[in-house]
Amino acid sequence: MTGPSPTGAQGADKTSGSGALDRLSGDALAAALAATDWSEAPLAGLGRAMARRDLDLATALCVFFRGAPERFNYLPKPDVPDRLRPVARQLDNICLRINSGFYLPAPGARLACRAPLDRWLGYQRADRHEGRCGRWVLDEARLAPLFDTAWCQAPPAPHPEREMQSLWRAVLAPFFGMRAPRAFGRPRK
Repeated sequence: MTGPSPTGAQGADKTSGSGALDRLSGDALAAALAATDWSEAPLAGLGRAMARRDLDLATALCVFFRGAPERFNYLPKPDVPDRLRPVARQLDNICLRINSGFYLPAPGARLACRAPLDRWLGYQRADRHEGRCGRWVLDEARLAPLFDTAWCQAPPAPHPEREMQSLWRAVLAPFFGMRAPRAFGRPRK
């Protein structure tokens, strides 16, 4: 293999087993995961790869859609065929991590699966309007940074350290020339 290619990454993952995804990181991991079709059976090591903190939100969404979740979205859990239950379970895990905020948006990352995501969110809105709900509902507030690149929350304003009041400080303050002590939390008159 002379260079990274989506088909080469897919073949390497299937042949080398669970360790192939564990050895990759960063962009190589994202490319390998996005190029892998795991809709019929989850790859060995896919769960561990998806549990890594260096995986970004856009890649996690692409992996979610590579698992073809639309097949099981309106199907009750007991009705999922036995051979496809590991796939549905992996989709459950990925969706839970997306909605909990486990995957963070990467600065300047490009969303490669924009069309399936837009279609999924459109169906989700239609379901909400009709009063029904699918198995996997993506939290649109968590996905907002992917749609608006200028979206950024300002960090909270720092709070000045509040001085801890204690009985020892109140007793010893007059001896050491510290400022006037407070008696039981009230200013002294």
